[in-house]
Amino acid sequence: MEKIVIRCIDSGQTKSADVLSKTDKHIKVVVDGTNTSIELHRKDLNKPYIGRFAGLEFEYDIDAEK
Repeated sequence: MEKIVIRCIDSGQTKSADVLSKTDKHIKVVVDGTNTSIELHRKDLNKPYIGRFAGLEFEYDIDAEK
């Protein structure tokens, strides 16, 4: 399973996550150590994926991992 790192925009904390599904505009992940899944979306392929969960905003930037 593919691993990525997501970042909480509100707190700046990062956490690794397993990718459940991924397309150019949608990604669904499960945060390591939890049963929590987060769906992130983007409209522009040059921007990061963004999603909300429990009142917090998260992002995954493919370019940041390269």
